[in-house]
Amino acid sequence: MMLKIGKYIFPVSLFIKRKTPLDINNFEEFRYNSYEKSELTNYFVNNKPGGIMLEYYQEDRRVGYIRYYITTGQIGLFFIEKPYQNRGLGKQILTKVIKELQENNCDECWVVTTKGHNFWSNVYNKSFTYRDPAHSSVIGNGYFIDLKKNIEPIQCLNRL
Repeated sequence: MMLKIGKYIFPVSLFIKRKTPLDINNFEEFRYNSYEKSELTNYFVNNKPGGIMLEYYQEDRRVGYIRYYITTGQIGLFFIEKPYQNRGLGKQILTKVIKELQENNCDECWVVTTKGHNFWSNVYNKSFTYRDPAHSSVIGNGYFIDLKKNIEPIQCLNRL
C-alpha cells in the first residue's frame, strides 16, 4: 500500500511504528520442576514426571510463562502478556525449550490447540506442522515439530 503526500509516494510501512524487540536476558527467570509449586504464582507445575515451568518477570510483573515436559516434548501452557507479544520474547522462550528438549532426546515438540485459534495458529503455523491428533497419546489436534533432525533450535523457529 502506498501513501501519496503531495507529489511524493511513500510505502505505508515507513509510517508504521515498530515495537522494540525484547531480549530474554533482561527478564528474571524462575524454573520449577515436577511437583514443585511456584512461590510467586502459587501454582503447581504438574503431577507428571519431567514437567518444567519457566516464568519470566520484569520488575515483579509476570510477562510470560511456559510449561513443558522433557519426557514427551509436550508444551502444556505457553503465554506472553499482550504488551510483550510480537517482540521476539516468545521465539526466544520456544528456542530455549526446544534446545532443552533436543538435549533430553525428545523426538518431537508438540502442542494441543485448535486450528482456528488466532494467536497460536499464527505462532505454530510458521515452523510447526498441523496434525490431527497432535500426538498419539491425545485426542485433540494441534501442532508438532520433528526434533529428530540434527538442526539447531533457532533453525526450527527461523520464521517466527
